[in-house]
Amino acid sequence: MSNDMVTLTEKQKRAQRSRSLALALALAAFVVVVYVGTWAKIGANHSSQTAPVTRPVQ
Repeated sequence: MSNDMVTLTEKQKRAQRSRSLALALALAAFVVVVYVGTWAKIGANHSSQTAPVTRPVQ
């Protein structure tokens, strides 16, 4: 098997870097959305499970 490698031009390298950066930012944004959503759901469940307020017996 021969060692056939493709050599990218500078323009192609910049385009590939831009796509990689865009994909990384999209992935980071997705992770943040899932993280915040998870904590919001945990917080909502936690606040709905608090003990009810009772009045003292007189």
